Amino acid sequence: MKTGGTGGANTNHNGLTFEKKTDLAAHIVQDLSTKYDLRPHIFSKKVPIHSSLAVFDVIRLIDQKSIGIISKKQQFYNIMYEHYNVKNINYKQWEPDETFFNFETNTIFIVEKKWQNHTGSTDEKIFGFGNKRRLYQNNFNQLQLEPKPTVSFAALFNSSWWLYGLKTKPTGNLTSLPQKNYQDYFDALRMDGIKIFFDDYDYWWFGL
Repeated sequence: MKTGGTGGANTNHNGLTFEKKTDLAAHIVQDLSTKYDLRPHIFSKKVPIHSSLAVFDVIRLIDQKSIGIISKKQQFYNIMYEHYNVKNINYKQWEPDETFFNFETNTIFIVEKKWQNHTGSTDEKIFGFGNKRRLYQNNFNQLQLEPKPTVSFAALFNSSWWLYGLKTKPTGNLTSLPQKNYQDYFDALRMDGIKIFFDDYDYWWFGL
C-alpha cells in the first residue's frame, strides 16, 4: 500500500486507512454476524514467531463448528506450524495481509492489499503475485499425505486509483489524473489464477 512508488517508512496515512478499512475479521463481524462468530484463537502449542496480532477461530453458528482460522502477517506461519506442523522453507518469509485457513475446503486463502494513488513500482510488483502463491504453496507441499491444502491468492485494490485514476490530495480530496488502463494487468493476474477484489470482499470466494 504505497504512494508514488515509495515504500517502507513512506507508507502513508491513506494506505494504512485502507488496510484497516479492509480488515477481513472486522468485515465478517459486520456482514456475516448471523452466520459466523469470531473467537480469539488460543494456540495449542508453542509457536515459532512471537506476535501480538489477533488471530480468530471462525465458528459457524448453525452447528457451532469451528471451520477455520483468520490470521495475518507473521501469525500465518504460527497457524501453519500449529495446524500442519511445518515451517517456512522458502528463502523469504512473506507476510500476507490477510489469511483464512478454511479447514472444511482444505484451502488457505491469502489476500494481498495494494493501495495506490500514482503510477510507481507497485505497478510491476503485482506481477509477482502468481509466484508468491507458488511459494506459499511450496510450504504445504512438504506434507506427506494427500489431500494437501491448496493455496488460493487474491489481490485487493482501491478502485479510486486502479479503476478510475483518482489521486488523493493532501487535503483528502480526489483529483482525476490521465488514467492508466490496468486492464491488461488484471487479465494477466487472472491468467495466473489470482482473484481480484476492489475495496471489498466476495465472501463466497472464502467459502463463507
